[in-house]
Order: sequence, then structure tokens, then C-alpha cells
Amino acid sequence: MIEEIELKLAFAPDDLRRLPRKALLRNLKTGMARKRQLSSTYFDTPSLTLQRHGMALRVRDNGEGQVQTLKTPLGGVTPRSGRVAANENGLQHKREFEAALEGDVPNLDLIEDEELQAFFASEAVAGELTPIFTTEFARQAIPLTLADSHIELALDQGHICSGALSLPLCEAELELLSGPPARLYELAMLLHRETPFRLEQESKAARGYHLYADTKAHPQKARKPSLSREMSVADAFEHLARGCVAQMRANEEPALDGQDPEGLHQMRVAVRRLRALLKVFRPAFAAEPHTYLKEDLRWLQKELGAARDWDVFQIKTLPPLRRSLPDADDLQGLSEASEAFRREAYQRARAAILSQRYTGLLLHLSLWLSEGGWQAGGEAREVGEGPVVPFAQSVLNRRLKKFRKLGRRYETLSEPDLHRLRIRGKEVRYAAEFFASLFSAKAAKPYLKRLEAIQDCLGDFNDAATGRGLVAALESRIAADGEGRTAGTAHAAGIVLGWQAAQMVRGLDSFDSAWAALENAKVFWRKG
Repeated sequence: MIEEIELKLAFAPDDLRRLPRKALLRNLKTGMARKRQLSSTYFDTPSLTLQRHGMALRVRDNGEGQVQTLKTPLGGVTPRSGRVAANENGLQHKREFEAALEGDVPNLDLIEDEELQAFFASEAVAGELTPIFTTEFARQAIPLTLADSHIELALDQGHICSGALSLPLCEAELELLSGPPARLYELAMLLHRETPFRLEQESKAARGYHLYADTKAHPQKARKPSLSREMSVADAFEHLARGCVAQMRANEEPALDGQDPEGLHQMRVAVRRLRALLKVFRPAFAAEPHTYLKEDLRWLQKELGAARDWDVFQIKTLPPLRRSLPDADDLQGLSEASEAFRREAYQRARAAILSQRYTGLLLHLSLWLSEGGWQAGGEAREVGEGPVVPFAQSVLNRRLKKFRKLGRRYETLSEPDLHRLRIRGKEVRYAAEFFASLFSAKAAKPYLKRLEAIQDCLGDFNDAATGRGLVAALESRIAADGEGRTAGTAHAAGIVLGWQAAQMVRGLDSFDSAWAALENAKVFWRKG
């Protein structure tokens, strides 16, 4: 058994072919490249027992013989072991059991691990194994040395097949042979300066299973953080940041696909949470990483924001209006123009996700998290090394105080001030969610629900306020595409604006009781 640590990079075919000729790789190369044609068959039970437990079993013909390989999570055979290291920011870290094989059918007796043998016996795996999918690709393996680390760069080009379905395969694998894992990110950043690529977060096996089941990635919400009271401030930040990045990356494909608006929404939520995290932990941050992440995350949220705004308009505003007013034919023109804006906004969001700026953001963030490069020295270092509980209490007290100071005047607040109140409430809510696991769950859960209710009220108000700007954009587009602003357009715009005004009133009406409930609730992070 060995531990496999690798980083996968997805390239365009022409860029992958040119990669070995880059001066960077010629300078880091420490031996001759080796070319092979590899053919692998992946096996599982009809009910996909191995996949459910995070495993992959293959038999590979490497040109010299048959090799059986079983890959398992570092946390053992329990489903969803929860170990972040198993796939951390695209870095795949697994146990690997490999053995020479006679024939082309798996022999589980070759896996000399008592826990796994017990698992195979209990699940009756051996007698149920069947081919699920295959991979066929040409591999060029190049040995490299970067500082104190030895790395194998494998360039793979071919395809994954399952039945009549096929996926192209064009990627580079950076596999760590010796040295710290951070070197993989460093090498990827050096390559990124010369050749565009995307960080591939799924293994060949994971993509093969998707192909076999003919499924797509689904939108994913954030997992609840699980902090320990023994953690330092720096430990807590790294745990929380990895959770935010995991949510962001898990929603890349659903956002790119665009069929389910929840995918882009959840990716945008992940970006917002990561931005909120930067604010919370600013006292422990080095200036340069903080500025870089702050600017690039603001850019990413902006690029995703327009698509989300038009999703809300198309899903939450127009449908109930058209149901309530089925004879209002003028709304059709607004709907068609809105869909055009929505398509354009999704193109903008896709371009951002596929951009080299986004890849660079992921690489910088992953490197800083892996080696602690985000932390500052001096007093900021002392903050990072301090215990997380008093830090969390201090952050939450300050944020709640600012929120209450403004919120207690909510009946007299102007629209810009209500927007500011929403932002302050969101800051309290995110911080409370980040740190809730440090305190009593019984006390935290009802308080978080009250914060959520406040945000729902102000969120509806904000959606309606944002919608006014969207209506103005729609009127301008319809006028530009036709013969000016027509009576029908003006009528439809008036209907939508009236609906949105009513939404704003409803949001403020429900805010009164939501605020009273929050004021009367016990603050879960305080004693007594």
C-alpha cells in the first residue's frame, strides 16, 4: 500500500501536446520521458458498492502486463469519511494497493489489508464484480525535480467509454513522488503562467462513473462547519476556508451546465461565504494574500451576480405575475427580453469560471492554505496562534452590536440604509454559522433560524429593489430592438414595478416580528 498524492490539470489538446517543449519543463526535467499506451477496465458490483465507499478498482494493461489497482479514501472504507485531505482543493490524496495480475479479472486476495478483506467479505464484493467502464489513453510520463521535491508529470490523452457513451480525456497529472504537497501547487502555478488549463477536481474513475450512470454533478449546499474548541484561530480559518472552496468547486459544473439555477446560486453563495471569512479573520491575515483574495473574489462574485439577478427575475418575479394576470399579454415581451439578458449573463458567468483568472485564484488560495502562506507575522501571527473561542466571541459581539444599533431604527431607515442593514445582518449570520459548532447546538440552532428569518425579509426587499433596475434595462432593450418605448411595454413595466413595490412592503411588514424574535432570543455564544 502506498499513498498517492496528485493534482490534475485539464488542457486543450493542442496545449497539452506543446507542453513538453516548454522551457520550464526542459529545465526541471531529470530524465527521459516514457511513452506508453494504457488500457484500463474499472470493476464494481451492479449496485456500485465500491463507488459508494469512495473506492475505484481497475485492471490496467500497461504494455508489459496486467496490473490491478485499488484506490481507497485515506479515512478507510466508511462512506464519506469526511477527511478533507482525501480531496483537498483538487489535490487527490488516497491509499493505493497495486499488484501484478495474471489475467484480466480482479483478484481481491492480492489486497493484503485486513480491514478491506473484511469489507469485501461483508459486502459480498468478490462474486459480484463486473466491468463498468474503460479508459484508453496515451501517456507521456516526464520525471521532474522542483526544489526538494520529485514529481512525475503524466500527460494523458484519449477517452473514457461506457457502453455507447464516450468522454474525451486530455489532462496532465502532477504526482508527488517525494517532498511536500505544496510543491504540486507551486509547479502548477509556474505552468499556469505559460499555458492555460483548468484544475480538474474529478478522477478518471469519478468521470467514468458519471458516464456509466449518465448523470451530471448536482448543486451542493455548504456543509456545516465542524470546529473544535481546541483549535487555534489559524486552524479554524483553514478548516472553514477549505469548506468554502469545496462548495465553490462542487458547483462549478452545475453552474457551467446552467440547467438548474441552483448551481450558480450555490457557487455564488460559496464565494460570498469565502469573502465573509476573509473579513472575519482579517486580524490574522498577511496584507498581500488578503488584498489579492479580496479583489479576485469581488471580481468573481460580480461576474456571477448578473446571472443570479436574472434567474431571480425569471423564476420569482415573472411566473407568479403571469399566473395572477393570465390576460396581461404585454408581459410576454418582458419575459422574452429578460431571457435574452439571462442567456448573456450566463455566458459571462461561464467565461469567468473557465477563465485563467479563476484558475489562478484557486491555485493561490490552495497554495496558501497548504503551507500557511496566508498568515502574517508579528501581532497578527499571535492572533492566528491564539485560541479560537474567545476570538469567535469577540467577532460575534462586535458584529451583533453594529447590527442591532442600525436595526433598532429600522422603521425610519431609508432604502440605502436598509441595504446596509441587510449586509450587516448577513455578516452576523455568516460569522454565527462559521462558529456555531464551538457552542451548544441546542442554543445555536434557534438563534441561527432567527437570523435566517431576518435575512429572508431583507432578501425579498433587496430582490425587489434590484428588480427595478432590471425593468429599466428591459425597457431600454425592447425600445432599442423595436420602434421605441411602446404603450404595451410601459404597461408591462408598470405591472412589474407595482408587484415589486408590494413585495418590498410585505418584506418590511414581516421584518417587524422577525426582528422582535431575534431581540428576545438568547445569544448562544455568551455565558449565562
